[in-house]
Amino acid sequence: MKTQKNNIFNHIFKYISQFFFIICIVLIFALGGVRLIGLNPYVITSGSMVPKYKVGSIVYIQKVNPEELKVGDDISFYLDDKVVATHRIREIDEQNWQVKTYGIHNKDSNGNQINDANPVDFDHIIGKVKFSLPILGYIYLFARTTTGKAIIITLLAMVLISSTIHYIYKRRRDYGEKTDKS
Repeated sequence: MKTQKNNIFNHIFKYISQFFFIICIVLIFALGGVRLIGLNPYVITSGSMVPKYKVGSIVYIQKVNPEELKVGDDISFYLDDKVVATHRIREIDEQNWQVKTYGIHNKDSNGNQINDANPVDFDHIIGKVKFSLPILGYIYLFARTTTGKAIIITLLAMVLISSTIHYIYKRRRDYGEKTDKS
């Protein structure tokens, strides 16, 4: 009976550990590892591009030459030194090296599109949106806070410590079974 309970515990622990390990790997890649393949993640924090990019989504941006951009492309760009926006190109002014943009959800009371007031200089363009993942932005923003980092480190330490304890326990039990059989 005791070994059956241990077996069930071992299987449950094994699957939970594997689940957390897979989740950690996916999150590490989705939140930072994508930089290895030339994509930069940015979090959508306003509703100007809803329904295409919901608040809390992460958009993955790939650097492009401004000459490669087309009307209708979604781009991320610097509004100022600290603020990044993601909007759609409505017009390209190659003579002045600028694009004119709009947020697809920015409409007046009659439902007409409201264009962004200022054009975006080519040198302020970060890149073009390649794809997005909903909700993940909330995790990304939380993970960048001090509290988020502390919780992540604590959870990882707990998984490591519990895995080590489980491994030691299992090795001792297996060793005990071998000596009982001899």
